[in-house]
Amino acid sequence: MEEFEVFKSMEKDLEEKHPHKVVAIHKGKVISIGDTYEEVMKKLHEQGIKESFIHRLGPSEDAIAIL
Repeated sequence: MEEFEVFKSMEKDLEEKHPHKVVAIHKGKVISIGDTYEEVMKKLHEQGIKESFIHRLGPSEDAIAIL
């Protein structure tokens, strides 16, 4: 399953548990949640992860996705 599809399957649950947070998904799993893109990117860098799906959670009309 592609990262975006994984995100879409978990989106509502993530938005309820972590509103307005930034989430990173890699290989089908949530690997980082933080307050800013910078915080999440730092965590990914520390784990040696160069590519992942990163998205700021809800509200959906204000959200953007970086692929």
